[in-house]
Amino acid sequence: MTLGQRIKEEREKRQWTQDYLAETLNVSRQAISKWEVGSAYPDIDRLVQISNLFDIALDSLIKGDDSLKKSIVITKNARAQTNVWEFMRSTGWVMVIAIIYLITKMIIAIFS
Repeated sequence: MTLGQRIKEEREKRQWTQDYLAETLNVSRQAISKWEVGSAYPDIDRLVQISNLFDIALDSLIKGDDSLKKSIVITKNARAQTNVWEFMRSTGWVMVIAIIYLITKMIIAIFS
């Protein structure tokens, strides 16, 4: 069973219209229709919302749809966003700035 079929089945089980589900998920009715016919997929945030709304496991939604599983790419080295200081530290820029600072202080001390 594809993701779209599963969404439609769960929606109809609750006797919800596409309009009602769309309003609940803050998307258009056309988006729901595209998901159900398989011409588009919800983004990951919507998949989580759908999973919670229907009270079914996220993997249960996805596992039946081979084309969706193939389109989901998970990298092993995914890094969380870092702030400027973490970036500078991880790339060695802090050391460069510290050396420049020390050399500048030494030059100022010599010529003062």
